[in-house]
Amino acid sequence: MNTIEFLQISSAVVPDREALVEVGGTNRRITFEEMLPLVTKLANSIQALGVEHGEQIAVMSVNSADYVLTYYACAMLGITFIPLNYRAKDEELTHMLNVSEAQALFVSDRYVDLVERIRPTLTSVKTFVAYGEPRDGYASYADMLANGSDEDIWVDVDDHEATLVIFTSGTTALPKGVQLTYLDMTAYVTNQNPADPEIHEKLLVSAPFFHVAGATAMMLAIWSGRTLVILPAFTPEEWLRAVDQEKTTHAFVVPTMLKRIMESPEFDKYDISSMKSITYGAAPMPYEVVRRACDVFSPRGIGLVNAYGQTESTATLTFLGPEDHDLSTDTEIKERRLRSVGKSMPDVELGIMDDRNTLLPPGEEGEICVRSDRVMKGYYHQEEATSTAIIDGWLHTGDVGKLDEGGYLFITGRKKDLIIRGGENISAGEIENVLEDHAAIEEAAVIGVPDPDWGEVVKAVIVLKPGAKVTVDELTKYTKERLASFKAPAYYAIVPELPRNALGKVLKTDLRKDYGTATDDGM
Repeated sequence: MNTIEFLQISSAVVPDREALVEVGGTNRRITFEEMLPLVTKLANSIQALGVEHGEQIAVMSVNSADYVLTYYACAMLGITFIPLNYRAKDEELTHMLNVSEAQALFVSDRYVDLVERIRPTLTSVKTFVAYGEPRDGYASYADMLANGSDEDIWVDVDDHEATLVIFTSGTTALPKGVQLTYLDMTAYVTNQNPADPEIHEKLLVSAPFFHVAGATAMMLAIWSGRTLVILPAFTPEEWLRAVDQEKTTHAFVVPTMLKRIMESPEFDKYDISSMKSITYGAAPMPYEVVRRACDVFSPRGIGLVNAYGQTESTATLTFLGPEDHDLSTDTEIKERRLRSVGKSMPDVELGIMDDRNTLLPPGEEGEICVRSDRVMKGYYHQEEATSTAIIDGWLHTGDVGKLDEGGYLFITGRKKDLIIRGGENISAGEIENVLEDHAAIEEAAVIGVPDPDWGEVVKAVIVLKPGAKVTVDELTKYTKERLASFKAPAYYAIVPELPRNALGKVLKTDLRKDYGTATDDGM
């Protein structure tokens, strides 16, 4: 199914409903009935640029209605859409554009200087399109939208063609392009009901569209007939204001966003009673934060959902639902399961495997692997990396975890994040969870550092709560009471904050560079 059909169906079922609403200044509003002709005009203008079915178009912009229109115009033409992470380094952006063989690049005003800086290094881009002010050397997006033909376009796409190439974060190497197909997206959205004239929900998106959580929001909202409320850039106050003013019902946030929303001095100033559900994911959620969220949101009737997934799996693999966050009953069991990422989605087969790719029983720790129609086609032009990630139909996530007796998945670390001390494998995630339960510790990240006797030993990089103090002896005693002694950190570093990427994932590479010595720092 071509994803353009999501829009065609919803525009027929709920034509008068607002499809796209920009908040945070522009207040632009487009109904489903208005959206389809705009997409058609833009698709005709893109076709006039000479970009054809099977080729690629890239976008560098903050979230906007035009971003969404550009995606659906590409889908109408069978063109692969490449949303670029504008926070990436120059060499990474050059790599993404050249590897993906993008024929055209759509750019918002904010990133024109960046594009001009890397423009001499680009090998495939023939046309540059300006979303904002007209400028020399750029086609005008406004003109394309205004002057495009309204002639209907139909391109026959194969379900296994890539509709999106999303580049992974590249925290340890140059980013890899994940190919997500029309089938991937169709399998993802059809977990939800299609547009219904009797049900009007509003999805607030603050995750950037270059991330899989933002990209799938573009699909899900249009398929389900929800109004997509678009926040160009996140702040807690803008998020709360959008919920209040637009009466949004659903939202996706990363853990750091949820924490900042709850801590906002203006939290009680806004009416968030319209919200039915807040989904969080894309990075590990500290237990203390989710435990507090249960006390803040559940009594207000707002369901919390923990969604665990990857770009390679078209987002969500498992979910911990609202009932699991309601601690009014079965509190002890639910508090334990708050540390999990829940159960697998209906269309996902979940397995825990050892190093020989053998499935392990519940309770045993191994690599988290999945089979689903939503597994990526592969990494773009990287066959070796693809064959390593997908073996016998199973996507190997690189995450390490275990299943409990109820089928709840607990993530204990990253396969590449293992610390090997004297031949013993140590999961960083297990130690981080223990440290974050300490009354003085806000956040913790664990790395391995060289040791002449053991090869590697554990070092913990910690952020303290305001006003808190700890000593090495206190932390050593605390961890050895809760972990096998060989897992206890040998060294500690206290830092004001942990380095993170745009979606809140801790950058272990940066930590190893700055704190990867066998020393105590800041203690």
